[in-house]
Amino acid sequence: MQNHPLLSYFSKLSIFSICVCFAFLFCSVSPAREFLSENMPYYVVMFYILTALSYVSLYLLPKKMKVNFIHIFLITKMLKFIIYLSVLVIVLLFGIETNVKFAVSYLVMFLMFLTFDTITTNKLSRKEAEKEKKKRQEEKQSKNNENEKAAV
Repeated sequence: MQNHPLLSYFSKLSIFSICVCFAFLFCSVSPAREFLSENMPYYVVMFYILTALSYVSLYLLPKKMKVNFIHIFLITKMLKFIIYLSVLVIVLLFGIETNVKFAVSYLVMFLMFLTFDTITTNKLSRKEAEKEKKKRQEEKQSKNNENEKAAV
């Protein structure tokens, strides 16, 4: 039995987020703990939600609307980047955390989720490209069949 692609993605994202939390938990007992933020769980939740919303929009919007996958991809990436930068600026301007602690934690978290998002989005784009190629081949085959019937 095959799982729905979105359910499969959410399970992978959840497992990845839990692994990130454990990685930061183990780092918090190391000598480099001064570079870790105490608000790490909140950042994990933010990155989880934004990554999930991005993937869901990439999965659903091209099917429901006649919008190009690449356009949605670029829009979601830009929106996520703007939100990430906004959070960074707000936290630094209001002095919620110390600069070094927050910057290092946030950068590491950003890179981890960016890598995960890139890998999963790459798989999705390949699937979408294969579906589009198969659809074109079927349309071409049906046109060829119609032309053969008309010739006979």
